[in-house]
Amino acid sequence: MLTESQRKKALNIIILTQCLGMITGILFQNGFYLNYFSALGISSAHIALLFSIPPLLSALLLLPFAFYSDRFGKKKLALGGQLMLITSLLIMMAAGWVNFSMALSLVILSLAVYSIGFSLQTAGWFALLNPIIPQKIRGRFFGRLRVTFQTVAILYTLFITRTLEANPTMLAFQGLLGLVFVASIFRFFTFAQIPDLENVQGETGHRQTLRKAVVYVLAVPRYVRFNGYVFLITLFTVSVPMIFGLMQKDVFGFSPAQITLMGTLFLVGSVIGCGLGGHFVDHYGIRRVLLITHAACIVIMLSMLARHWIPWNLSIQVGGGMLSFSLVSGMTGVAITTKSLTLIPATNKSLSTALTMTLSSGGAALSGLLISYFIKRNTASFEWNMLGRAYTAYDSLILFFSATTLLLLAAVSIIFYVRTKRENRRSEQIQVL
Repeated sequence: MLTESQRKKALNIIILTQCLGMITGILFQNGFYLNYFSALGISSAHIALLFSIPPLLSALLLLPFAFYSDRFGKKKLALGGQLMLITSLLIMMAAGWVNFSMALSLVILSLAVYSIGFSLQTAGWFALLNPIIPQKIRGRFFGRLRVTFQTVAILYTLFITRTLEANPTMLAFQGLLGLVFVASIFRFFTFAQIPDLENVQGETGHRQTLRKAVVYVLAVPRYVRFNGYVFLITLFTVSVPMIFGLMQKDVFGFSPAQITLMGTLFLVGSVIGCGLGGHFVDHYGIRRVLLITHAACIVIMLSMLARHWIPWNLSIQVGGGMLSFSLVSGMTGVAITTKSLTLIPATNKSLSTALTMTLSSGGAALSGLLISYFIKRNTASFEWNMLGRAYTAYDSLILFFSATTLLLLAAVSIIFYVRTKRENRRSEQIQVL
């Protein structure tokens, strides 16, 4: 058990660790890797495929890594993963010093090493935090955590924007990656300070097989239904910011600095959303937050199709879409994280949270692969008209994800309504008895 002062120190270490780690992960979201891969000469279809590598490998690796994390130590495996993340950054930097064919191979290798390291860290992350964070403050803490590391990510993204605007050269890209590399080294030592409060051998034992452990986790009440929702909402929404980013590059003709600025607005929205999400989850409940953000995602996606009729500058429309979409995504993320810890069982804790993350990664990977395939076949030639205005293959993808998200919202709303009626009926029967 931790004393109050020890707990506060542990929470601060967790926040610092995530701030340092977010600088690495945010490169996929703030437009940096989009610009870097473009500077290496990689096509949009291949970029979409490259972005799907981390979630695809994570979907394959998280469950076995979580299984062994419960048995051999959550922090031990996580620290090994951090070393791999550091290595992946060195490989990514080397891609800028070689010819195109070699650069593409190094990028793929870097993303593969990154994915393994990320999976090793993520597999036991929430199980490691579970005994440290009291249940009554989890929503607010995860909101505070996300607000803090997203703020750090915004500051670094602003620095990236100014740097690339003044000096859009390969040397500048290498220098920015070098700063991330240094931050990753510091993160290894902060991660090592997070207390591991649980006795690993007493938690699950060593005789249980992976299959039996998964069966045990799937038997947790409402766990399968919740994870099915996580998979579908990820599949239908996670790639929307990437579509927005590719539109900025291929349709709107934004400069690297403009693309990074849009990425900054995306991060700002995420900060706001995480702060609001933590408050709303603790005060209004997880289900209401998910339904509201679900509907908001549809409205924001469709608003991008209205760009031909707006009276203001296109940059304002795109920036507003990036900011607002990340805002509701941040709220959704806080709600899903809080719900995941609520459902976590007494044993196989890493495995239970890893199953949720596996389905989320699988949804993200499948979404990215579908987009890459569609773009490769249709970007150059596929155009359509609506109300006298021309639209592209990217708009078709937005329309498709809007429709599928709407169907999911309808299904979730019906389930929520039926469950509420059933609970009310049971309450009335208890009062009569």
